[in-house]
Amino acid sequence: MKKLKLIRRLILLLIVFGLFFTAYYTYAISPNDYTFSTYNYVNKDVTSALNGFKIAYISDTNLTDKESVSRLKKMIDKLNSYPFDMVIFGGDLYDGAIVESKDVSAALKSIECKYGKFAILGEKDNSSSLEVTQILNDGGFEVLENTARTIHYKEASFLLLACHQDTDISSLKGDTKTIKIGITHQPDSFQNHKGKLDLQLSGHSYGGSIYIPYYGALLAPDNAKIYNHGIYEESNSVLLVSNGFHGPASFPYKFLARNEINFITLNTSSNSQ
Repeated sequence: MKKLKLIRRLILLLIVFGLFFTAYYTYAISPNDYTFSTYNYVNKDVTSALNGFKIAYISDTNLTDKESVSRLKKMIDKLNSYPFDMVIFGGDLYDGAIVESKDVSAALKSIECKYGKFAILGEKDNSSSLEVTQILNDGGFEVLENTARTIHYKEASFLLLACHQDTDISSLKGDTKTIKIGITHQPDSFQNHKGKLDLQLSGHSYGGSIYIPYYGALLAPDNAKIYNHGIYEESNSVLLVSNGFHGPASFPYKFLARNEINFITLNTSSNSQ
């Protein structure tokens, strides 16, 4: 009997400790914590020349002050220690007023890659779209809007499609003989885009901020109610939803939706590295 009571007390202590640690991590650590996540996109139409092409995807930086800009700089220093061929910014550079614009441009400009730096704007960028576009341009990024761009790599190429939530992606003309990678800030746009592209990259959702396995996201924003966390495969298309680099100032806390920068590698087969 005494042994059973001891076991019960130990289980209770473990539960209390687990709850305490979860609360501490969520409120004290998670807002500034992040990781580099990897995803191998496999498609038989990826040519051998294109095999291994790696995209760094950054979304939802939500800069608010000098401290957040400093955090961005440190992340970029780490990012540059990894090998990748292209970088894409998925929208929402700021979360409100524009700050430290020259420092932000300088930080973005320091990102090193050979095959292009591209960006789209998120809904938070729209109120200051001209200034945000200029900051991104000064950082070496080409801001795309409802356009198709052929990316050449060695003897191969793929089509990069940048569009809004409600754009008919099939209206963006480009090479139809290669794989199509779409970038749209809001992931629920996948409802309209699936079947018309091979891979879509989105952000906006923060991974649901508070994510419960087998239940789903507790705090999914508008335009991320259907798709908001991880990888989805429908109608021969794949959607990757990034958790973003930082949550919104109104609620930057995360649980099982850790802030991230994504690396997407194009592969011809699942055995490719």
